[in-house]
This record gives sequence, structure tokens and C-alpha cells, in this order.
Amino acid sequence: MKNTVIFSGTTEGRLLAESFAAAGIPVTVCVATEYGEEVMRPDKLIEVHTGRLDESSMEKFLASKNTDIVFDATHPYAVEVSQNLRKAADSLGITYKRIERETATHEADFNVTYVKNTAEAVKILEASESRILLTTGSKELNDFLAVRDRLYVRVLPSVEAIELCEQAGIEKSHIIAGQGPFTYEENLALLKRYDIGVLVTKASGKNGGYDEKIRAAQAAGVSVITIERPVSVSATSVTEQKLHISIIGAGCGENTLTLEAVREIRKADLIIGSQRLLEYSIVKRRTCPKEKAYQPADIISAIKEHGSSYAVVLFSGDTGFYSGAEGLLKALPPNADTSVYPGISSVQALSAAFHLPYDHAAIKSYHGIPLDPDEIKTLVKENSSCFFLLTGPADLKEIARILMDCEARFTIYMGADIGTSDEHFSVCSSEELLSYEPTGHLLIINVSR
Repeated sequence: MKNTVIFSGTTEGRLLAESFAAAGIPVTVCVATEYGEEVMRPDKLIEVHTGRLDESSMEKFLASKNTDIVFDATHPYAVEVSQNLRKAADSLGITYKRIERETATHEADFNVTYVKNTAEAVKILEASESRILLTTGSKELNDFLAVRDRLYVRVLPSVEAIELCEQAGIEKSHIIAGQGPFTYEENLALLKRYDIGVLVTKASGKNGGYDEKIRAAQAAGVSVITIERPVSVSATSVTEQKLHISIIGAGCGENTLTLEAVREIRKADLIIGSQRLLEYSIVKRRTCPKEKAYQPADIISAIKEHGSSYAVVLFSGDTGFYSGAEGLLKALPPNADTSVYPGISSVQALSAAFHLPYDHAAIKSYHGIPLDPDEIKTLVKENSSCFFLLTGPADLKEIARILMDCEARFTIYMGADIGTSDEHFSVCSSEELLSYEPTGHLLIINVSR
């Protein structure tokens, strides 16, 4: 039988230990604090070691237990602990397994600002005057001293946590001690009771109650600052960090972003795109660097310059439809760690708005290039439905004259500023199109016979 050691935070480590014990397998569980020991259910098959260990101490402890396999079930943000444990296990030739906390299922982006660390969070908090509910734990309280007078802190009901609050000068009436995870109702009641304006949390995952906190903040009209989860040591080696590039179709406008796109933008340490795409509110709320670029060489140069490990490159519409994604993919090395996430094109949006199928339609982009009268005449003659992507309103009168030269009557369906708050659609004939004065930036028309 293998000798098993679990390094535990609270929830995942405890559940794993209980699972081994229920199967009749003895395990040793290492916890950092007395509170961690208290939440462990007493069991003759579970031996608990209490106290913080550095890399050297971990190596000695694992050796003393003749450990065959070690499970890292520490908190997702305990990066140094995980790195030390990985090194200790590697030096002894012990199998190391990381238990990843399941991420929350909540995907709404209601007034959530994502930051990399506490320093970025404090910088944002200093610009506001609202009361703050801090739910990131007691260890980093000193990072928030600049906003201490407005700070309400929710911490574990342990002697160590309360002492850290007192040492940081937090008023006793501002200390909220409790064992989570907390329900949506409990979070909502707390936000209302203390008239909180900003909630500071970590992306602690499903078991950490992140979803319940975000939903409560949404209901209470409270802004949220989320400190993002560090890259797991199980995903990369301790000494090597790989580059991942996510190529994303950003849709017609921010309202058409897919959930996949939102997720990748939140994870990015560098965001690259045109100026219009960098103006998306979800992009502007990210504190990571942003670079205006759309040519492959410029994109690759920006990634190298910033030393990015998780770069997101945004392209308008869909990645496979008249997009710069094709050129970038060809420019990247064949073995590059790259993911492509499709978006919603203006063709799809116009099709949906007017119930126009495009399975047998001709589709042609004149975005950024001159109209070709002969080509347009051939397309509308040979196809009952044609989609044309245009550079802007200046193309309208010219295409109207081209269509009027044809011996047919057409119905023109137009979409402008699709995916924005100024989105509008209209229908007209070729003759009416000649005198049409659009507002906004025209993106696409459909010509149907």
C-alpha cells in the first residue's frame, strides 16, 4: 500500500482525506494552522500534522513518512507553497498530484474588474470613496492599509486571523468572522448591512463560493474587484513558463462577445487588437497591458516585447471570416500553443435581424478595398441573395448606382454599428439607397431579388 500525504487548505484536502479514510486507506494530512486542524473530521486513519513548512522542511517530512505520493490540495492562491512542495517531491522522486479547485460557473461580467494582485486592487480602491468589503483573507491585510478606514474584513473565526486584523489596526466593529463558503443570501445581507460599495474577492472557485458573492454583488448594485487566480504549478514546471496565444473573434461589438471570449480576456496578461476593440469596456477594465496592432509582425513583436505568457489577440467578427486571424496563424510557428475562438460575424447578425438565410448566398467583402462594379453586377445576377461588407457610408451611393444599372429590382437590407448601443437596421430599394443618409458607420448590406 502506498504511503500517502495530503497538503491541505481546507475544503478539498479535507474531502480527499475523508475519501481515503472511507476506503480504509490511512493518510497523513498537513495543515498550516490550528483552524485547519479543527475542520478536519477526527478519524483513526487520518493523521494530522499542523504547522507551516518551507521547502527543506517539506522534503524532510515527506522522507520521514516514506511517502510514495503527495497530493497538493492547498489554496489556489498559495503559489509559493505549491512550488516548494513540487520541488520537494521532485527531489525525492515522489509522485506529485495537484488537486485543482473547480472554477465557478457564473459567467456574467457585471461591473467586475479583474486585477493581477493586491497592489492593483488598492490602486483602484484609492480612487473611490465607497465602503469596502474585503473577502481575501487575513494574510494580506497590510496591503490594504491605505484604505483601512473604509475597510470591512471577513476572515476565518480563528485566533490567528483576529490577531492579524488587530495588528493591522482594523476596527473591531469592522471585523466579520465566519466560516464559509457563504450563501447568496448571506452575502447579500452583509453587503446591505454595512452599505458596501465595493467587494474585493479572489477567483476562489466553486468551493470558495465565488459565484454566490458575484450574484449578491449584482443584486446589491455593488462593484467587484477580483484578484485573479495565479497560474497553477501543475500547468507548467516551476522554472519554465510557456506562452499561450488565444486568437479571438470579437464579434460585431461588445454585446456580441461569446462567453469563451470573455473568459479568455479575463485570463490575459496582454491584450492586442485594433483601437475599436481595445475600447470594449471589458478590455478597458483589465489592468494588463494593451497594444494596438493588427498586422502579424506587429502582434508577434508586441508579445515578445511584453514577455507575455497568456496573450489574447482580438479580431473583428469571426476568426474564419475575412479576418486577420489567417495571416497571424500562418506567421506563428507550427508548434505554437495557440487556441482559436470563433466570434459572431456581421453576416450572421444581419441574417438574424431580418431572418435572411445565407446558406446559398454570395458573400463578398469590400471592407478597406474599392468596390468592383463588374464583380457586383455578376454576383447579384447569379445569386438571389448577396451579402456585401462595406468600408462605410461612402460606399452606399456608389453601390446604389451599380444596382440601378442592373435590369432587376432589389431589396436592400442594411445594418450599421451592429453589436453596439447605436445598432440600427433598415430596408430600402436601390433608388432609395441613392438618397439614403445613414447615421453611424455602415458595416454590411444584403441585396436580395
